[in-house]
Amino acid sequence: MTGGSQKPSEPQSWQQRLFPVALVIGWTAITAIMSLVFFSTLDDSRTRVTNTHDFLLTLEKLLSAAKDAETGQRGYLIVQNESYLAPYQRGLETGQSLLKNLKAMQINNAAQLVRIATLETLWNEKAEELRRTLDIAREKGIEVARATVASDLGKSLMDKLRLVTSEMEAAEALVRAAAITVQKSEAERLFLFTQLTTLSGFGALLYLLAKARRTAEALEAEVSSRQSAEDLSRERAEQALRTRVMNRELVHRTKNLISVVQAIVRNQEKGSPDIDRYVEGLSNRLTSLGSTLDILVRENWHQVALEDLIAGQLGHFSEDLVNRIIVTPGPQINFTASEAQMIGLALHELGTNAAKYGALVTPSGRVEVSWVEDLLDGEPTFVLRWREKNGPAVAPPARRGFGRRITESLVARAVNGHAAIEYPPDGLIWTLSFERDRNSLADGSPADDSQADDSQPKDIQADLTQLEAV
Repeated sequence: MTGGSQKPSEPQSWQQRLFPVALVIGWTAITAIMSLVFFSTLDDSRTRVTNTHDFLLTLEKLLSAAKDAETGQRGYLIVQNESYLAPYQRGLETGQSLLKNLKAMQINNAAQLVRIATLETLWNEKAEELRRTLDIAREKGIEVARATVASDLGKSLMDKLRLVTSEMEAAEALVRAAAITVQKSEAERLFLFTQLTTLSGFGALLYLLAKARRTAEALEAEVSSRQSAEDLSRERAEQALRTRVMNRELVHRTKNLISVVQAIVRNQEKGSPDIDRYVEGLSNRLTSLGSTLDILVRENWHQVALEDLIAGQLGHFSEDLVNRIIVTPGPQINFTASEAQMIGLALHELGTNAAKYGALVTPSGRVEVSWVEDLLDGEPTFVLRWREKNGPAVAPPARRGFGRRITESLVARAVNGHAAIEYPPDGLIWTLSFERDRNSLADGSPADDSQADDSQPKDIQADLTQLEAV
């Protein structure tokens, strides 16, 4: 070979092939973990603000109880009517209960516990002063009791109670201000992190596109430069073609995966103030997506059988629930990667709802999953049906959440079919109907979506944008 000849590029190693997949999985994992951390911190700050509010409200109730007890005692001394002793007794009993609540709220705050101990001592002294004055009124007469009240001992104790509660309120106000500051700071950090992850995701996508293009151009240049060379073997040409197809396939699947993850993060219980519910739902849906990816990797990304999808999405339930999910297999049918991801998410949503609110809530409830083949205009049409029985009474939901959009709009678009949910009183019914070409059924698998045009992920993103506006 002459000095001007190009050196053939080596085939990509398995580490090079797995790097883009690892990049996408790593980005997804970091996004999910950091979201959980931010939401946990926000939840802690919100809890501190709530606890501080409850503590201040309890202090206010304690002072009110002291005033009620003192007012009742003074009313009795003035009019000598036993009915005035009712608020007196109620105030003393309420005060003791509120002191216990204050201790429980500040169990980990040593400084406030010291103030609460002082407050409890003053409360007991005030209660004793009120009782002693009543005893004097009964034993020595009203005039002697009124003279005791005029000594201002009761007023002095009330002033001390107000002083201690003021100190506790000031300390708690500082805690509340700090918690609110942390809450605002974490909210700003969460917003910046969301922007950063979105930009980094698109940056990774651009990197993969550029890498695929460079690899394709290098291989095309190699094949072109060696067209007339005698040593251009058939195996080398086939390797170049396989590498081009693999890179294009990888870019296509990466864009689809990023679109699906972004849709889940953006639409997960949009507008809900319940952080715990948001985190749980996001984690469960990402786990569902991971289960489908496990099957795709095991099958070398060629096809996914419907039986495997059902087992992967519903097999994590307890043995009792799994035994009450009755699957009646139909004809062999397989799905492409993009179809499998959406159908897997739909099965996850149906299973989760059945376990939380539907048929699997009651001991006698069960779920029937089946699929059959019909002919429509000479083409085989498959109907997948999910039916719940013996569960609680069913009624249409008042709100159309993201889970329902998955089980209707997204899954129907993925298979180019039709999805519908019915709500008869005896149990929910979900059906998905779609066509399959006869040639694709000959070997039990549809054509792989890896050869699809690059515009497909853009169509998915457009559909997700429309769903967000619903």
